[in-house]
Amino acid sequence: MKWQDSYHGWLIELILLPEGYAFKCWMPNEQIGISNNQIYPELYQAIRAGRKRAKLESASLALICFLEDSYENCHLSHEEHIALVNSIYEFTTSVSKFNNQDF
Repeated sequence: MKWQDSYHGWLIELILLPEGYAFKCWMPNEQIGISNNQIYPELYQAIRAGRKRAKLESASLALICFLEDSYENCHLSHEEHIALVNSIYEFTTSVSKFNNQDF
C-alpha cells in the first residue's frame, strides 16, 4: 500500500513494507525518485525523513542554480564553480546518509 504527501513542491511517496515504512521523493514530472533506503518502524518517521530529504534536495538545487547563474555572469571562475558545486554534492550525500535512530 502507498500513501502520498506533497511538500515544498515534492511528491513524497510513503510505502508500507513488511518491516515498516519507506519513502521516495519525486519532483513534478520527473522519472527519478530519491530515497535514503531506510525503513522506519512508524509512518510519521518516514514522513519526517521524506520531508527532511525534500528540504535538503530543494536547498541543494537552489544553491546549484545560484552558482550556475554566478558562473555564467562571470562572478565565479570555472575552478570556483566546480569546487562549490562538488562541495554541495558531497554535503548532500553525507547528510542524507542518516539512519533510523535520527528519528
